[in-house]
Amino acid sequence: MENKNKLTHIVLLVLAAAAVALGLVYFANKPSAEKPVKTAQDNYQVFTKLVKAKKFDAEKATELKVEELKAGTGAVISENDTIEANYTGWNAKGVIFDTTKKTADSDTTPIEFPLSGVIPGWTKGLAGKKVGGIYKLTIPVDLAYGETPPTEDSAGPLQFVIEIVAKK
Repeated sequence: MENKNKLTHIVLLVLAAAAVALGLVYFANKPSAEKPVKTAQDNYQVFTKLVKAKKFDAEKATELKVEELKAGTGAVISENDTIEANYTGWNAKGVIFDTTKKTADSDTTPIEFPLSGVIPGWTKGLAGKKVGGIYKLTIPVDLAYGETPPTEDSAGPLQFVIEIVAKK
């Protein structure tokens, strides 16, 4: 009888050790609640308080959508004009991949470019708009960077908020 009790104790001890080991393996492999490592782009800011960069449904971004956030009062822009603009662009995951406001403390630095030399969604979306206006563009893949985006973060449909500062 004594051997039977010893055997039972050994089996229980082995089972308890296995349970502890399984628990340790589970907790060691459990996803961490810590924030992911930040990149420089995590500090990028939207240059205006009129809109926030947030996730959007990529499946619904099938055509160019232009929303006027602030009406412009200046000259009308054509597809062949060179403009100066502030902007922020983000992907469907809500990740900002480029902006003229690089940090919360920095000023915006408008860039100058020919409207004919940017992605088609900008060219088509801003033509006919006025200087001084702020617009939010939702751009499908075919009017964004297509199948060969310059970065992983700029792949797929995109959203931009753009302020037309000047017509050159």
